[in-house]
Amino acid sequence: MKKIILLILSTFLFSYQSLPATVKNIKALQAKHIPIVDIRTPREWALTGVIPGAIKDTFFDEYGRINPNFLKKIKARKFAIICRTGHRSKLAASILEHNKIEVIELSGGMFYLFKDMLKNFNQY
Repeated sequence: MKKIILLILSTFLFSYQSLPATVKNIKALQAKHIPIVDIRTPREWALTGVIPGAIKDTFFDEYGRINPNFLKKIKARKFAIICRTGHRSKLAASILEHNKIEVIELSGGMFYLFKDMLKNFNQY
């Protein structure tokens, strides 16, 4: 019963679209000309690299503060966001959606994407 209540509540709390961060989903979004925005920090970009074609625009700084200049680089009306593990992108998507910005959250973040790439290595 508790799980059902949590599921119903999460539906109302998170009205943005969410997709697993897989190569297939990212390529499908890019084919539809929906930009991918990597909201991680510059340090994280340097450590792991960035999805080809993604826009680098930090949403939260290293202290957890929202970047007041976020969205200045993004010209699209709809875009997808990704972070390292999916936690920041969930929070960012919720904030953006609350402010009437259409966003797709790539759940699981770069960690999930890396696992997908290793799991399906022979397909790429």
